[in-house]
Amino acid sequence: MKIIQIVGRSNAGKTTFIKSLIGALSAHGTVGAVKHLGHHGFLLEPGKDTTLYYESHAAISGGVDEEKSVLVRRENDLDSTLEILCNAGIEYAILEGFKSRPFPRVVIGDLESENVVLRNPTIDAVIAALPEFEDYYTVEGLVRELKRECGVSRAGAVLTFNGLVREWTGTERTGYLEFNETVNAVTESILEDVKAVPGIIGARFYHRKGRLYAGEDITYLAILAEHRQEAFAAAGSAIDRLKRELHDTEK
Repeated sequence: MKIIQIVGRSNAGKTTFIKSLIGALSAHGTVGAVKHLGHHGFLLEPGKDTTLYYESHAAISGGVDEEKSVLVRRENDLDSTLEILCNAGIEYAILEGFKSRPFPRVVIGDLESENVVLRNPTIDAVIAALPEFEDYYTVEGLVRELKRECGVSRAGAVLTFNGLVREWTGTERTGYLEFNETVNAVTESILEDVKAVPGIIGARFYHRKGRLYAGEDITYLAILAEHRQEAFAAAGSAIDRLKRELHDTEK
């Protein structure tokens, strides 16, 4: 999922720009939009059932009508919202605001900002610059991408793997691991090996970078195969190589 952040001062025209961007991006894939409601909360209509469920401390309350569905969640952090969007198969997530988050961004107006990709651009310029914006991954998002791009007419299995930073190995404690851009060459080579296994229809492999603390995700692997045996064999080989060439060196 590509994250496109739009920032600017109040009344700079962000919402008008985003409306046009949603329409243009929808020609390339599914679009989600999230606005930072920093100065005014979202008002739940008093007395309605979904409001009453929320007020009764339901983790999620919602309703479904003939045209749409509406969900209200108790979590108010951006990360869990991005996870939901990615898991739902959204390909482009547009964020309005959230200035404190260091995503590559588009600035509307004269706001001073860091990580600026474009300032007061045309919609076409944003579309052309999509590779410069940040990618966001979840295991479910990779599976949806696989099914969408490879098709499932010959598939009999989807296998996923989610590697974590293990805190304890025997009596040895690991506080964190750290990875930089050099992981890309290894993971790309491993991915090509997976795809070359007979019976593998497609695969996606993502390795996080930076400092990752105990309990955090390190890597996601998703394999689409004709049969489960091929998926297990390809995944086992990929994970063993990953451990041998990257993770064992981080101990």
